[in-house]
Amino acid sequence: MKDIPAIDLKGDAHMHDGQLGDAERLKALARTGVMDGPGPGAHQRAARIAARLLDVPVSLVSFVDDTRQYFSAHVGLEGDVARESGSGLSHSLCQYVVKSQEPLIVTDAPKDPRVCNNGAVRDLGVVAYLGVPIRSPDGHVLGSFCVIDRKPRDWCEDDVEHMLDMAAMIESDIRLRETLEERDIILQEMSHRVRNLFTIINSMLRMERRTHDTADALAESMGARLKSLSDAHEMIVPVVNARRSTGTTTTLDALTRKLLAPHGAENETHITISGEHVPIGAKAAVYLTLALHELATNAAKYGGLSADGGRLSISWRQTDDDIVEVSWEETGFERKTNAEPRTGFGARLLSIAIEGQLAGQIKTQAGPDRFQRKLRIPLQRLQS
Repeated sequence: MKDIPAIDLKGDAHMHDGQLGDAERLKALARTGVMDGPGPGAHQRAARIAARLLDVPVSLVSFVDDTRQYFSAHVGLEGDVARESGSGLSHSLCQYVVKSQEPLIVTDAPKDPRVCNNGAVRDLGVVAYLGVPIRSPDGHVLGSFCVIDRKPRDWCEDDVEHMLDMAAMIESDIRLRETLEERDIILQEMSHRVRNLFTIINSMLRMERRTHDTADALAESMGARLKSLSDAHEMIVPVVNARRSTGTTTTLDALTRKLLAPHGAENETHITISGEHVPIGAKAAVYLTLALHELATNAAKYGGLSADGGRLSISWRQTDDDIVEVSWEETGFERKTNAEPRTGFGARLLSIAIEGQLAGQIKTQAGPDRFQRKLRIPLQRLQS
């Protein structure tokens, strides 16, 4: 049998605060939606096949957050743990697979000092256990695909290989589900943009009519604004096309200025844009455009672009560890009490675009007359 790395399961509390609670891993887990309800049929089929193929009474597709494990599929469970499709971490061996990011092989759990004190051994009759990691598309270990026997068992190399192959099938299902969700998000964004178009045009009209004395001058200026708006919208191309494209397509400065042009980006008393040269690749341009367009639309509806004295400042810098930090700050406006909160679809879109696709981070600060988003995105992902 191939050498399996030893797994240190000591110091559970320390490890719980580490890998299980890792913010990026938990975000990747949340994006799958697997903790929210019954899993897809593919997971249940994998559990049934594993139980038959390895001749075991119990098989689980288990996903682990920082407080519990949830079974998207299970075979052979009984009692509360079956009705609840999961348990707390006190009764979880799958958490150790997540912590170690390696397969866990247990021949005789009551005699194994690594796991003998776990509640699953004491209360649920787990004797032999074989679990392999289930990974997200970006490599985070989300849980364990495992089989359990009620008697001691020496797992063989074929057993491990079978489990790894079936775990890869579960990972493919997760990847497909995320791809389909991305497609739905893009379609929702297109609908969202059409609805917001009237709000944006109304905002531009309010700005323009204060600076022009004749209808002809207003029409000419508005025509230029609408052309800029059209140019910006053309930058959002279908994701499938972006995935076939390679190489740098634009820069962060050019992308930002084009997207903000309909809102008066050339007027530096209203909008300021500054930052060093950052090349943007084809795929990154799609998701960054979606994110910046969403921020600009919200600013025009509720924030710094919705008021006469409002201001928007966008700046960025590259850190020594090749992270691009983008600051989006709106000031000089009064938050409307009936304004829609900047959550829901827009927040979900930002999360998928920045955190999911660009492996970035988003931090938000809001006040009665100030709104700020801080984006941190790896330079390598921006150039993809």
